[in-house]
Amino acid sequence: MQRYSPLFSFLLLLACSSPSSVAPISVPLSYKTMLSPGELPTVPQCAALSGLDVEDARGDKIIGKRFVEGKPSAVASVTASTDVAGWAKAGAGSMLKNAGMSTGKGGAPVLYLRIEHIHTSENVLHRAGYEGRLVISAELRPAGGTTSCWQDRAEGFAENYGYPGSVENYQETLNHALDRAMVRLLSSPAFTKAVCGCGA
Repeated sequence: MQRYSPLFSFLLLLACSSPSSVAPISVPLSYKTMLSPGELPTVPQCAALSGLDVEDARGDKIIGKRFVEGKPSAVASVTASTDVAGWAKAGAGSMLKNAGMSTGKGGAPVLYLRIEHIHTSENVLHRAGYEGRLVISAELRPAGGTTSCWQDRAEGFAENYGYPGSVENYQETLNHALDRAMVRLLSSPAFTKAVCGCGA
């Protein structure tokens, strides 16, 4: 029968135990696509935009919570330490470019995006499970106009797993949620039809 020293047994028990609390965390958002090439939508050659406008329309700026599994009182908030609208604009712009849409074209419509909801959840035990949900609304308007050519709303959801309190895991989870929301918008037949004719 194999025997373990008291110190080794203590360290083993410590490694397998869950924490008693979690601390608040502030995450710097940095966009990098999480999609494989086959997941990217493509748009018609006629699709073009003159501009992209992104607004963070959330009233509550907290982006989620951390909690210890099985301990309802062990909860802490998660916030973003960088501009959420700037992060989403970088992601949306990258998605548009990768989908083959030209931007900055005079006379083409403007795409307005509003971030309606962001929520992350980090479930801490020995490691941590991450979930991220993002809801955005989108609208196409003619350049210089106020009449909507197209409107829609899309949700993106992603999961991740890793070390507790990992900034990288938060970034990956939220980037993937943003990617999936944008895929839903750009894959809409109504969008591809409207973007080629809006303001024409």
